[in-house]
Amino acid sequence: MAKTSASSILTVRNAKTGKSVTVRGAGSLKGSKFAIKKGVDLTKPIAEQALKGSTQTPKHAAKG
Repeated sequence: MAKTSASSILTVRNAKTGKSVTVRGAGSLKGSKFAIKKGVDLTKPIAEQALKGSTQTPKHAAKG
């Protein structure tokens, strides 16, 4: 497991409950070229969200 630096730990307040929550890894992708599509909720399964909006035809059609 990689060590977490102090700059990648963030404490935020949950607006619904008022409790403080520690978020590990916050800002770890800052400065990278990795982009997350707007509308993707990182608290929900990402694969399901990605497939939900996919209307592309497969690159390799099944033969048979």
